[in-house]
Amino acid sequence: MKLTHIVSPEDEGLTLHQLLRGPMALSGRETRNVKAQGAVTVDDAPFFSNQKVSAGMIVRVMLNDYDAALQAPSCAAPVSVLYEDDALIAVRKPALVQCHPSPSAPGGSDTLESRVSNYLGMSVHPVHRLDRETTGIVLFARLPYVQAHLQRQMADGSFKKVYRAWVFGVPSPLSGEICAPIRRETPDSFTRIVAEDGQRAISRYTVIQTLLLKEGQAVSLLELSPVTGRTHQLRVHMTHIGCPLLGDTRYFSEASSRLSASLSLSYHQLSAVSLSFIHPITGRPMQLSCHADFSFDPANACASP
Repeated sequence: MKLTHIVSPEDEGLTLHQLLRGPMALSGRETRNVKAQGAVTVDDAPFFSNQKVSAGMIVRVMLNDYDAALQAPSCAAPVSVLYEDDALIAVRKPALVQCHPSPSAPGGSDTLESRVSNYLGMSVHPVHRLDRETTGIVLFARLPYVQAHLQRQMADGSFKKVYRAWVFGVPSPLSGEICAPIRRETPDSFTRIVAEDGQRAISRYTVIQTLLLKEGQAVSLLELSPVTGRTHQLRVHMTHIGCPLLGDTRYFSEASSRLSASLSLSYHQLSAVSLSFIHPITGRPMQLSCHADFSFDPANACASP
């Protein structure tokens, strides 16, 4: 794929190297690679990296694909595509599927990454990840440049995610912001806890619906927005305010665990429903969405009127 940039009056006077690293947002490695490969032209001609560009010049960069040797193994499982173009693809992740290879899902395992790679016939990489149990939208990059660009948006807060979740109880107030630092429970633990010496962590929530179940317990459907991106952040924060996710077997209270067992919920009820970001190639604002996917069925669990 070619990345095309028309030099603006504001860019005039920059060297080609400065343009690539600045307005065109290539990483240092990408800049070195495309220059070494002769994959950069200015007005369809070679151009030295220390030469200055002028307004109106057209800079084209041939972007590298992922190394074919890194392509994930073939997997016949289908994928539910929400959006697709030459730069990225968004799919709906089902529950109980790992996003990408990991110690618990080594190379050759059935992962969402291997399913998408098989669907496209090329290697891709997830821009972000969801826990194995979490459902919903996952965005994959088809080029290293796209992955790096989107991860920079995640770092500066312009890449935004929205989730839906069923939780035990009813938060008070019905909407708010949770500011509670998070760290590992112990240095080698995967479990996270709220602790004063943890990393800054902020989540926002809004109650969408409250139901009274047959068991006499209230549960709530929430919209959740993580402002920061700590591991298990939403799950930890909801437990911190006394409203664990239904079905969560890692972060729970005795009461939420009993209710989840009575409802036959074996995994947490969390679904990623929306992503907002700037398209790395076109520069257009993008918003992708999908419906929430839960195993909890409120129709069968609610008390009779």
